[in-house]
Formats: sequence, structure tokens, C-alpha cells
Amino acid sequence: MIQKRVWLDYDQAALDAAYDQRVWAPDMAEWLARYRADTAAARRALGPETLSYGPHLLDLYPAKGAPRGVHLHIHGGAWRAQSRDDSGFLAPALTAAGYAVAVPDFSLLPGRRLPDVVAELRDCVGWLRSRGPIHLSGHSSGAHLAAVLATETEFASVTLVSGVYDLEPVLLSARRAYVTLDATEAAALSPLRHAARLRGRLRLAWGTAESPEFIRQSEAMAAATGGDAFVLPGVNHFAAAYAPAQGALHAALTA
Repeated sequence: MIQKRVWLDYDQAALDAAYDQRVWAPDMAEWLARYRADTAAARRALGPETLSYGPHLLDLYPAKGAPRGVHLHIHGGAWRAQSRDDSGFLAPALTAAGYAVAVPDFSLLPGRRLPDVVAELRDCVGWLRSRGPIHLSGHSSGAHLAAVLATETEFASVTLVSGVYDLEPVLLSARRAYVTLDATEAAALSPLRHAARLRGRLRLAWGTAESPEFIRQSEAMAAATGGDAFVLPGVNHFAAAYAPAQGALHAALTA
């Protein structure tokens, strides 16, 4: 029986799988445990301040050497999981290069809606502005949130790792069960559709072992923006989160 296509050449089951990283990274649980363990190690080594912005907490890891501004990192988790407890693992490499590293908590879906989450992070950016130039990064759903912010205001640099940038196929997938947006909101929160607004130095990274939709979305965003692309051979979605702390992407961030 021929299944109905719902997006490009995908039927519903295939599209759901294309937006479910567990299908493509069976070792997901091990990577998530590593995120938390490496974050705990970073906290012990670096002693970040835990500060409040609005209703949420933020870990601020101190820079070493000559200060180069703040690196604000937005964690992933499909907009509904993870926290600053899982997201400080980039701090040792970036603080060593002179960046103070800010890792915020923010509301998760479905407890709040996506426009509310963007508003919270917008407030976080405003709160950090007095601390110097802001370099922005995000992984997975955090890359989506970072890209939305980057279409609204300018940052010293923007690094997007393994994100989604057009919400139309996302809302056709099983994720529509908890990402609830009307058509106007979905268009407004799809940074690929507003690529011309994105200013400043942009870098995008993704792994070749990710789902085909995450690869397609990253390639489309790179093409639309002209951002520098860093393709990570053999790397899956969860391993890609470490890219800003190592290899060619880290070298570009800290040059």
C-alpha cells in the first residue's frame, strides 16, 4: 500500500523518524549522560557564578586571560528537555580562549509555548549586554532558538550546531503533539524564512550521521545565509554538540 506523502518524499512514519534523533543515534542516552557529567566537571573546575535573570537561573563561567566578551550558549533538548545542568561542557574550552560562558535555564515545552521561550531568551540577551559583546551559540533546538534571536538583533558572532530552521515540517511531524503554533507564529519563528535579517559572523555545523532532515535544514540555512559551514564526518547529532569545543569549529571561534 502506497502511503500518503506529507512532506517532500516522506510519508508520516518516515517524517516522524526524520525528526526523532533516537532513530539515528541509538547511543543517545550515553551522550546525554556525558553532557551532565562533563558539565559537573566544568563546574568543579571553573566555579561559575549562578545568577538570576528574570524567573530563571544562569551559570556564568569566568573567562581566563584577556576577556573577549560573553559566549551565550542555548542548550538543546527538542524544546522540552535539558537544562544548564547538562549544558556547561563547552565552558572549559571557551573560557580558556577568553570568553565568559553563560548557560541559562529557560522554560520548556509544553509548560510554556515557544513564543514565550523566545521572549525569555530575548530578556536574557538584554540582561547580558552590559557585560560586553555577546557571541551566541546553540545546539539542536537551541540552535533554532539562537537563530531566531539572531534574526532580531546583532551578535558578535553566531554559531548554530545541528539545528532546525524551518518549522513547517516539524509541525507536520510527531513533534506537533507538544509544539503548538498557528501558521503565523510558525512563519515568524522559522529563521530560514528571515535569513536576510541575520547579521554578523555566522557559522553552522552538522554531522553526516544525523537525520536527513537535520542535514537538509542545516544545508538550507547555510545556503540562504552564506554562513561558514563545518561538516563533521561520521558525527551524530549528540556528538556534534561538542563541536564548538574542538576541531575546526573551535579554531574558528577562538581565532
